[in-house]
Amino acid sequence: MKKAIPKVFLIFIGIMLSLYAMMMPLLSVIGERTEGMITVVRREGGERNEAVHNRYSYSVGYEFLLDDGTVISGNTKVIGNAYNAGISKGQALIRYLKVFPYLNALESDTALSAKHIILLAVGIFIIVVNSRIRSGGSRKLRKNEKQIKKSPD
Repeated sequence: MKKAIPKVFLIFIGIMLSLYAMMMPLLSVIGERTEGMITVVRREGGERNEAVHNRYSYSVGYEFLLDDGTVISGNTKVIGNAYNAGISKGQALIRYLKVFPYLNALESDTALSAKHIILLAVGIFIIVVNSRIRSGGSRKLRKNEKQIKKSPD
């Protein structure tokens, strides 16, 4: 039983990683499209610890209205240089899930990209590797059975 708990946990992690990888591209297909407003673009911390210099993380906050007048807020992260985040305040297209509008993203983030494919592949790999049934005891039994068959009685 103790050996099963880590496998179940890793399978759960693989499923969640796969769902996360499919979430943004699916928003571009099944999500509702609306116009919103980018309200804040703020640089976070100092320079990123990468090989490429002059790269900073920016937090981008946005809001949009539902048909019933409810204001929904969202945010995303972008990478830019010291002077520009590559995105500015103002109008922006947003995709959201109609049944749960808190699941939303800027339309530019919902395009299928290599990162989504890589995350999906890693999630499926984790699921497949941990769902294989391995029992060391059965190998020993087969080895013993072969030895018994070979020995003359």
